[in-house]
Amino acid sequence: MLFMLAAGGAIALFVLAASAIARRENGQRPEPPRRDSVAASLLFHVLAAGGTGDEEALRQVRRGAGLAAPVTRGIDVCSWAETYASAATPQQRSALLETAAQLVTSRSGPIPLRQYAALLDLSFGLGFHTDALAKLRMVYGFDYIDHAKDARPRSADRGGGGAPLFERAQAPRGELLRLLGVTAEASRQEIGAAYRRLVLQHHPDRFHGASAEDQSAAAARFIEITRAYEELMRP
Repeated sequence: MLFMLAAGGAIALFVLAASAIARRENGQRPEPPRRDSVAASLLFHVLAAGGTGDEEALRQVRRGAGLAAPVTRGIDVCSWAETYASAATPQQRSALLETAAQLVTSRSGPIPLRQYAALLDLSFGLGFHTDALAKLRMVYGFDYIDHAKDARPRSADRGGGGAPLFERAQAPRGELLRLLGVTAEASRQEIGAAYRRLVLQHHPDRFHGASAEDQSAAAARFIEITRAYEELMRP
């Protein structure tokens, strides 16, 4: 009887070990985070990009967004937003972007450019164009700081305010197309692809730790191409 029990235990251990080896050889990976965890992580990152501390960001995600799911730090917003979009309805995607906009407006004054860039990444990853974020900016009345112009809000460039947040660009269409490096015959899809390619090159996060001059130049370029894209993509 003892021999049979020992043999049975040995067989069970062998089966468990063989199963673990097979999973490793087949390249099986842990299951991806649940949708609520992805949403919580995205909102946490957007808040952190604006300088909010970890504990306060977690509190806002829990109370402000009603998400108690675990949070992953140091994520890539675009790829995680795409993951969320693949498992969410259009209404849920829209609600997540609006929740992010509501959370950033909880602070007074313009938001940092890095946080606005995170919102742009979230919007693109969820499958929206910048006009979706533009509408939310008009609804919730928030602006961003232009560090390329001595940290002045964009309204300061027009005599101290009073102008709409999303005033139409005055540059000709040909100039806007040139800024994005596309031809006059470019489709909306081609314009979007060109913009995303330029964003990867000039995103403020790529110049973290660089000289102040390089950071200002990158921020100015980022804002320039974003405004050109926003204008070209208007209906």
